[in-house]
Amino acid sequence: MWAQLALRSSMATTTLVSMCIRTVAQNMDVLEKRVCDLPASLLKDLLPHLNMFYLDRIEKVALLKRVSASLQVAWAAKWRDLNRTWRCKLKFMQPEENWKQKCLESLFHMVLFRKTEVHNILSNLSEYAVLTMSAEHVQVLSLTVAGRGGCRLASEELRPVLSILEERVRCLRLYDAMALLKQGRKDILFVLHRLLDHGSVTEVVLKRAPDCFLLSWITSRCMRPPQTVPQASAAPDTWDNLRNEDLWAEEGPSAPKCLRLDLCMDERLCCKFSPSCSINGRCCVGQIHSLDLEVRSLATVSRLLPSWLCLHSLHLYGTQPLWKDDVADFVESLKKLFLNPCCSLRELSMGNVCSRNLLARLLAACPTLHSLSLDINLPQDNRIIPRQNLQFKQDTELSIEKLSLKSTEIQTVENFPSVLQYAPKLSNLHVTGIRHAHLLLHTLPESNPLLRVLILEDINLANCHQEIINLLENSILEELSLKDCRLLEKCRETKDFLVPFVVAVRGLCSLRSLSLCQNRLATSAIEIADLFLGDCPSKITKLDLSSNFILPADLLEFAQRIETYRPAQRLTLDLRFNPLDRDPKVKGQAMKKLLPFCNILTDDWDCRSTMADHQLDIQKALTYLSKPVVCL
Repeated sequence: MWAQLALRSSMATTTLVSMCIRTVAQNMDVLEKRVCDLPASLLKDLLPHLNMFYLDRIEKVALLKRVSASLQVAWAAKWRDLNRTWRCKLKFMQPEENWKQKCLESLFHMVLFRKTEVHNILSNLSEYAVLTMSAEHVQVLSLTVAGRGGCRLASEELRPVLSILEERVRCLRLYDAMALLKQGRKDILFVLHRLLDHGSVTEVVLKRAPDCFLLSWITSRCMRPPQTVPQASAAPDTWDNLRNEDLWAEEGPSAPKCLRLDLCMDERLCCKFSPSCSINGRCCVGQIHSLDLEVRSLATVSRLLPSWLCLHSLHLYGTQPLWKDDVADFVESLKKLFLNPCCSLRELSMGNVCSRNLLARLLAACPTLHSLSLDINLPQDNRIIPRQNLQFKQDTELSIEKLSLKSTEIQTVENFPSVLQYAPKLSNLHVTGIRHAHLLLHTLPESNPLLRVLILEDINLANCHQEIINLLENSILEELSLKDCRLLEKCRETKDFLVPFVVAVRGLCSLRSLSLCQNRLATSAIEIADLFLGDCPSKITKLDLSSNFILPADLLEFAQRIETYRPAQRLTLDLRFNPLDRDPKVKGQAMKKLLPFCNILTDDWDCRSTMADHQLDIQKALTYLSKPVVCL
């Protein structure tokens, strides 16, 4: 009886404290001036109950009282409240994310495009006040047709908000740009002009195959502009060139021709909107350093590319397959660009490409390229394709440092290891979907001694155990990711591979990050804890065991070993997407043992989806086996 009374008393006290904290949070306008007098413990309890406005206002006090971790947790909770699909997005977020910035950036877009009513989030603030507060934290601005948000930024009421965005926004995303222009052409062009030519935007993303003329207008900022020629006098010649029928006819008229030909005049009208757009008859010209495009074909890009001397990074994705002839013209344009001594392009990525032997051709055309990413999507073809010779001279030494190759089709990629032999500076390699990976793993230690990051994904490594061990023993890797590589698929005893693998990882002193996600480790994950065994434990600080069907009992045994070994450095441990909800009590015991040594990334994963995931893996495997082998 006394125990029950004590429990009731404790619950009543807890409820009373909670009621007091909620009351304080609801009257922060009164207590804001006295918040410095609050003890740190009370402030920590108060943070989750504050709205975003007051979280922002008391941030300095929270930092002074050393409750910054609790502040981040509060902002992360607000971000989850705003994003209904947060579970999907969480997998791509990093633990060190600036949750305040992410949260307020999301809030800005939701209010601007009227996806939510302000009073549902911040009942005591006006829409203008919320936009002004959150605009300070917008780094990536996305313009869509929803709620006429883009047009509203050109209004007199929101002109101060636009001025804030000019200073803060670094990346501009346009979704369905032609629909935006139809919504309010002059307003949208004015906003684009202010952000691109008077703001800090250096990265532009154009989605949904933008109209070719609009693409030409925006990407004119990728050129190296004249130093002294006023824009007013330079514009006519530039726009006369852009009116060439060939620039847009090949991709089809997605809007009336008259709409395209009036864009120049609309830009000139910006001076009437704002006198600051014109100083002594001249208007600033922005520079785009990074361009991300969705295109139907490469025709327009190929014609304009040789003049994009300011461009540092180019990302292209085909909304439909980019075929051989289209790609060939693009490669020729790349050659012209790289022959210009003023070329600044260092990073290139291409997606949905249907062209064989493209890797070697691109690197031959761009020998000074530092980063290349290819997503090759070849059609099914049962013909035997003869192997093509490489296009490099014997003494060629490529500048490539980061290389990513993704193939959705089965490919032998016979010349891939040979390409790597011409890339001695390669430090980062990401490969997805290729076959005969043992040739690649065998080549790396000798051809690429500077390799520090290796990511292998969706590759069958079940027969490559010895090559993996040899690579670990002869490399200076700092990050290794073997994702969905079926590591244990053919093991009679999982220890036959895991024991030597763990020993080799412990011997690689440079390794700091190890990912083994989606390998169905299950109970075998317990062996991974032995990384921290002995006098010379591994020095890794990040370990990813997500999506491995680790049960609570397995995690508890893993945790017991970690508790025994006591790693010297704190470990970031990713346990997301494991069925740990099957036994919450055992999961809690495991977490309690891990927390003194680990920063744990976890979630409320639903084990009921396990069967669906298993069926998806089976379907994926059947698809994998049914596809023909073709050459790159």
